[in-house]
Formats: sequence, C-alpha cells, structure tokens
Amino acid sequence: MSRNHGGQPSLSHGESSRPSEISLQSPRELEFILEDPPSRQETIARAGPSAELPRQFVSLVKDLSYEDGQLKRRRGEDLDGPRKVWKKLAKLQKIDLTHNPYQRLTLEPWQELIIIAATRVDRHLGNNETAEATILQLNGKALARDTVIRDERVVQDVVQLADHLFLKWGHDFALEIPLLMNVPISILRQQGAQKFTQLKLLLQEQKPSPKIKSFLKLYLPFLVRLLRPQYELSDIQKALKTSLFSQTDWDTFRKALDGPAPEYDPIRDAWTVGEPSVEWSKFIDYGKNYPTKACVPIIGFKAFETSPDLRRKVAYARENQTGQIPTNPDIFAYDWAEDIHGPVKEQVLRDLAQIGFIQAGDIYIKKVSVLHGCASTTVSKGHLQIVVPLENSPWGVTLSSQGSSTSIQWNTETAYILAQETTLSALGWIKYISVLATT
Repeated sequence: MSRNHGGQPSLSHGESSRPSEISLQSPRELEFILEDPPSRQETIARAGPSAELPRQFVSLVKDLSYEDGQLKRRRGEDLDGPRKVWKKLAKLQKIDLTHNPYQRLTLEPWQELIIIAATRVDRHLGNNETAEATILQLNGKALARDTVIRDERVVQDVVQLADHLFLKWGHDFALEIPLLMNVPISILRQQGAQKFTQLKLLLQEQKPSPKIKSFLKLYLPFLVRLLRPQYELSDIQKALKTSLFSQTDWDTFRKALDGPAPEYDPIRDAWTVGEPSVEWSKFIDYGKNYPTKACVPIIGFKAFETSPDLRRKVAYARENQTGQIPTNPDIFAYDWAEDIHGPVKEQVLRDLAQIGFIQAGDIYIKKVSVLHGCASTTVSKGHLQIVVPLENSPWGVTLSSQGSSTSIQWNTETAYILAQETTLSALGWIKYISVLATT
C-alpha cells in the first residue's frame, strides 16, 4: 500500500479491498450522514400512552381514539345535550364559597380547575386578597406558595392544550377537553410540562367524530367569566395567555345561555329553536334548589350502605352538635350548624348521586338534626326524605308504607331514602339527620 498526494492510503496492484479494511478507513462522519433518526416529538407522537402518564391521561387518550369512546366520554360528563350543558354551567355559576363554604366538598375536579383559573386572573388584576381568600375557601386551608404556583401552571398547561387542539382539529370538541379530563388537581399538579406535551401530541392525532355537535363554545375564559362577571373578557384572556375568541363570541355564548333551548336539525346541520323551550333561569331559580330526580324508583324506602367518608362526618356531627329545641314531647331538633351538620348533608347527597339513586344539585328544602323518641313521622306527599343515623340504637325502628311494615336495625352503617307517605316509627330514642326534598 502506498500513499497518494492527499496523504490518504492507496491500494497497490494485487491488494484486496476487503470490506473490513474499507470500513475502518471510512470517515466517522459517514455514520451520522447515513442515519436519519426521527425527531423526538415524532417518536412521542407515534408511541402509545406512556406508562409514566397518569392513568387518567391514558384513559382520555384511549377514549378519544375512537368514535364510541368520544361519545361515551361526553355522555359521562353531561356534555351531550344543551339542557345538560346548561344545568352543568348553572351549577358552576352558583358556586359561592364565601356564603356556602361546604360547597367545596361537592365540587367536581373541572370546577376546581375553573376556580383556580379565576384566582390566576385575580392576581393578574392585582386582586390578591380575593385570590388568597378563594384559595383558602377552596382548600379549607392556606396552601404553600409553591403549591399555588404549581396549580397556576396546571391551569396554563390545560389552556394551552385546549387551544392547541382547537387549532389542530378546527372543532369545538377541543374546548371541552378540560371538562372531559375532569382530573383532580392533586394529580394534575404532579405532572410536568413534558407530560402535558406528550398528552398534546397523542391527542392531536385523533379526529373528532362527525356525530359530535357542540352547541356552546366551552372556552375556558368564558367559564371563568361566569364566576367573575365583573372582569372584562380581554383581561381574563391576558391573564390566561389565550386569545382564540372575541367579545362578540362571548356575547353569543351569553345569549345562548339566556335564551331558549335549541335542538339539532340534521338536515340543516344547525341548532334551531323550537317551542316549548326550557330557559336557563329554570335551572337557577326555584329558591336555589333543584327538584330531585330519583334515578331508581322508590316505593316505601331504599336502604344504602354509608360510605367511610360519610361515617366520619357523622361521628363528628354526633360529638359536636349542641342545643335541643322540642317540636313535640318526643321529638327534638338540634341547633343546625353548617360547619357541623353541613358536611353530612353534602356527603350523603354526593354518595347517592354516585351510586345512581338520585341526580340532583342542592335538592333539599328542609334539613334538621333530630333526636326522635317514641313517636312516628310520615313523609309528606310530593317529597322524599333522606335519613342518616347519627348513632347506633338498640330500640326497635319500623318503616311502614302502603299497609306493609319492615323492622330495621338502627346503625350508622346504613342510611335510608323514604318515599312519600312512608312512616318512620321508633320505640325509643334515635338520632339522625333528615334531608327533606321535593320530587
């Protein structure tokens, strides 16, 4: 072998050009020139949901990857019809943690997210006291500053996710993502920006079903404005760093909420208004109570097992309630205290909704903590009564309806829904919280 003028080795006559020798002599740069590795983002986008993602993210990606999953997710979050959406937004607008602090016990994760977004806007506008008071009411305690910062970062990540998907899909379904996720803030605050990016890349590959017809633009700043109507939309958008829609879009959103309920016309591919109609005010008036919708027919009574959370709140109420006001010689009412009895009431309503017995908001019209002696009470017509025992009792208790009677054991592990004209009779002293509701 000899060298040429360039200083590179040359092959003499008769020398073999073995591949191993050529490989050794080839410039190292060729290794990189010949490779064309996919970008990191492409790798993430093609990959399935990572095991590192929280199960709620993985579940969302799975559901949104096919049409039936998208439709099921919307039904599960009550986003598949105008009346359902109106009722959902009516509940959001009714949130008032200042005057009803125990509302926080019944808040859904998406509602908490909107409240936190509102506090971010508060701070942006210099209303720090409002923000801090809201955070205290929402959590029942002050949060560390780094936790507040993480929560605000979560809001920004969710806003950016919805904005990105809206621009990618060109469909209002993207604006529903914060509600469809419905992930507890305690889990969201544990996810870094990288995981939200991975979620975004996975979701953007999906395609909204043509069967999805969104009546309202559930743009997160619009939802914040339902809680903070005194703020201008432009200020809310600046605080949340988004600018998808204008004041005109907000006016359309607000008008739709205040107007009659539409129906989808598949021929026109549009929402049309017909008569008779249901108005937004129907959901928020009625003395700030919703009529109860019993999902399970109740004849006489239904018994249900109390949850551990309910039993803990029952124990606290039993130990801390005070005062006894006689209503007759055998029935006394304790002084009702929202901080003592309120959590029991809120928890039992939540439990009943979760097990599918009722579907309601603030359904009660009367609530009382009772010391009940040797007497009988009957549920008035047009009502149902939720009865939560506060302590075990050895005395016999009977529930009677339509000529039949059932003896029950009175303990804190079982509570009851009594239908109209059902009579509760006791042979001795029993304690319970009663919530009377319209049907």
